[in-house]
Amino acid sequence: MIDLDELRDGQIRFHHLGQTDSVYTFYYDETNNVRKLYVDEDGFNVASPKIFILGGIAHEGKVRAIDISTLRQAMNIQKNVCELKLAHVAKGEFVELLKSEKLAIFLRWIRDDGFIIHYHELDPLYWSVVDIVDSILAKSDHAMLLHYHALLKSDLTAVFRNNLRATAALFHQYGYPGLSAENRIPFLRDLLEFLECSESCLPEFNYFMLKGVLQMGRSLDELAFIEGNPRNLLIENFSAFYLNRIALFRRSDHILDTENSVQEAFKRSPLMCGDKPATNYRFADSKDEAGIQLADVLVGVLGKLHSYLTEASREEVAQARDGLSGTCLENVSLLRDLISSSHDTNVAFLHHVASVHDTDKLDLFLQFSDGRYAG
Repeated sequence: MIDLDELRDGQIRFHHLGQTDSVYTFYYDETNNVRKLYVDEDGFNVASPKIFILGGIAHEGKVRAIDISTLRQAMNIQKNVCELKLAHVAKGEFVELLKSEKLAIFLRWIRDDGFIIHYHELDPLYWSVVDIVDSILAKSDHAMLLHYHALLKSDLTAVFRNNLRATAALFHQYGYPGLSAENRIPFLRDLLEFLECSESCLPEFNYFMLKGVLQMGRSLDELAFIEGNPRNLLIENFSAFYLNRIALFRRSDHILDTENSVQEAFKRSPLMCGDKPATNYRFADSKDEAGIQLADVLVGVLGKLHSYLTEASREEVAQARDGLSGTCLENVSLLRDLISSSHDTNVAFLHHVASVHDTDKLDLFLQFSDGRYAG
């Protein structure tokens, strides 16, 4: 069993969150859920893991009817289309999506009808490797390094992403993240060689700081977070990310698109509020829930946005931004304003487990008014 109150209290303290007792209704969909991430002799089970997004729309108060008939009419969605999907609004990769006039209609409708967007972003590769840095910094006597923990994790992710095939081979060789004690030093030795071969990926200062931290790890008697775990299993399932949202806003209603793997996980470990079963969430068929259909479109766009930012260089992102005009520019402005409005309403509506380099590119592309990423 999982106590939502205990989980919730820990999140609030760790992230210094407020306004989590407010009552909202959240609608969810997800994209890029690979359900499990692992490595074997052939590499990652998913060749190039894309950014996982769980989110959608929310409104204040308890559940109410959502009528999207005017939206469908404005976008000229045929009557025989029983369920609104991203494919009915825009197609292609992220930059191509921005050309869609239907997307502009959709985003304006979300804004004008007073909906708030919410989402959790997870970079599976980043999530899978941060424990290397955390295992070393947790034992470090250099308190100053803690100020650089996010940068160190982001730089390490960049090094691994530069050569995913070699990354998978390294992980498989040592059973990462389930190292044995005798493999600790050899793993760090090979990781340092890996870094040296990828020196050009990082600015000089970043490279030498990361190298120094990894060298520090060789003197430790354990790497606590990456030893003794199941071999080669990077992410067992994605249910924890659903759970965190349900727990954090425990007094709100959460309506989620059917996802069998998550539902099975919740059956194995029932969600409780004290000694009573949690009743603040349910899974539903998207055909029956207009809110989930709206979430499908938003989450699809956000998934393509964040995957694009992960794959493109900063220079490519800047060039793409400079080339925006017309409908493309309007869609970017609408998306930026929806994200900013969400942040202003409640900082807990947006949660990112991702490289600081990628959030920097998000700010570069969307250009938030305060000059930095709001989230």
